[in-house]
Amino acid sequence: MTGSPGERWKVFADGDDVDDIPLWKVLAKITADDLDEGSKLNAAFLKGIKPRFSWSYNLAIAISSVFGLLAVVFLIGLAIAIRSKSADFFYYGTLLMLAGIITPHLWRRAYQYGLGVPDAPLSLPHPSDPLFDEVLGHLQKVDGPRAYYISRFGKKRIPLNRRQFFGRLRYFLFSEQGNDRGIVMRFPTAMPLPADLYLHREDMERMLAMGAPKRSGGPGRNVKYAYVEAAFDLRADPRLATLDLNDEVAAVRSLTDWLDEWFDSAANVSGDIPKRDRLTPYARKIYAHLKKSASSDSR
Repeated sequence: MTGSPGERWKVFADGDDVDDIPLWKVLAKITADDLDEGSKLNAAFLKGIKPRFSWSYNLAIAISSVFGLLAVVFLIGLAIAIRSKSADFFYYGTLLMLAGIITPHLWRRAYQYGLGVPDAPLSLPHPSDPLFDEVLGHLQKVDGPRAYYISRFGKKRIPLNRRQFFGRLRYFLFSEQGNDRGIVMRFPTAMPLPADLYLHREDMERMLAMGAPKRSGGPGRNVKYAYVEAAFDLRADPRLATLDLNDEVAAVRSLTDWLDEWFDSAANVSGDIPKRDRLTPYARKIYAHLKKSASSDSR
């Protein structure tokens, strides 16, 4: 993971100076140029494979809840009959009910990750999708980007084990809906997952730069917009001399504005120009180049 827990960060929202990108938005950005379109396509795919897993999850919760209620009853009986001959009945009954609470979740854990520690992604119990697999392939690598969640109290980034993405229900980690992500158990503790999972902005931008294929009907790997030409023309812009390279956020915002202006002036009759969030990674690259050049000149 690129970011460190101690550095300044923000949770993804509208704007440029953000670092924590929800996983479902990472996949949506790779799925389609338009975030809303990508989100809808991914949600439709998950909706098609969800029913059987949602049913088994609800069944496990129901069974565990019934045994939990019975455990309370047996505990009360044990407290009342602690000195009577029926104490043993309530004691062993309580143990049996506690086992009934745990068993459905142990079964869920074994189904999702196997009986041991998985060394490779387990086979999927549903149809696969190349774009889900594209992103998962990065997250499953030893040296790949690290997904994480944000602790509730300390507000620290807590990285996830890469084997979290080896489980059979790993696709649901990319759902925008918390109920869908709740189907997946945390590896290796089998505890519930936190509300949201994230990827660092720089990791997401590297994944986007690799040109993951879009869904059929989309622009594919072909470069739709003249990003290189825009960056080349911007090198001669006199406004570059006014940038404060010590303020990265402001500089990147200005560079994004200027790229946006370039595309607006160069748009064809359809008026088709890239969205602002697609320009920001290029603005950051230009900023990094300017910063590096300034450092070299000062030596």
